Amino acid sequence: MGLNNDFLDIYRKQSRWRLINEPIAASSHAALKRDSELLKEVACGKRGATARLWEVPQCLVVTRKETRFPFFEQACMELQEQGWPVIVRDSGGTSVPLHPGIINFSIIFPKMGNDDFDLDEIYMALCEPIKRVLQRLNLSAEYGETPGSYCDGRYNLNIGGLKITGTAQKIMVSPTNKKGIKQGVLAQAMLMVEADAVAGTYWVNQFYTRAGNNRQFDPLVATSIKHLLPQTQTAEAVGLLTTQVRTLISEEFNLLLCN
Repeated sequence: MGLNNDFLDIYRKQSRWRLINEPIAASSHAALKRDSELLKEVACGKRGATARLWEVPQCLVVTRKETRFPFFEQACMELQEQGWPVIVRDSGGTSVPLHPGIINFSIIFPKMGNDDFDLDEIYMALCEPIKRVLQRLNLSAEYGETPGSYCDGRYNLNIGGLKITGTAQKIMVSPTNKKGIKQGVLAQAMLMVEADAVAGTYWVNQFYTRAGNNRQFDPLVATSIKHLLPQTQTAEAVGLLTTQVRTLISEEFNLLLCN
């Protein structure tokens, strides 16, 4: 998929951006809810364009649609006992595993009545800082679907055909306001840095099996930065690579703001 530089207008049209680089959250539920809170503030004109880097304790994040599975409550109890508490999110897609070492990157911004950027441009604004970080690590990523992966979409980032980033998007219609804000836009990406993609997919599949749904995903179609870099670059203490990647995303995001 080729790059359309029109996505840069999403950065340029904001008077300013604020980048929040959060420590690992104490509460997965509160961390996920925070994106929705920021979206509401932006849609109401109480907050300007905001980007957010965040991580959460180990959990399995599911959609509201999946709470209707026949054995959902039983699956939640069983997975809680296995160290995978289930959290419900507002955006669509499928179940995804999250834990320290998986970076979540969100951009939240107002869409004015005369803005004409589309879904593709929003996803590029979200993913380009990550894509450029991967380039700095000598990893060549491409946009595209990853057949067999959980939460699949056209704006996954894949390296060698393996998914390393998944994305989601949510729109909130603004109440009547004097600033001319039409909508608040939230776009989210999860980047697997220090993660075991096979184990993560196993627990996603466990959720579906235990909840009474026959959906299953291929554990061999995703990967992480740590598994793609030479061991000489990943031998440091756990968490250091993730911290380094957080810093690089911040740098690339700020560089894009200057374009």
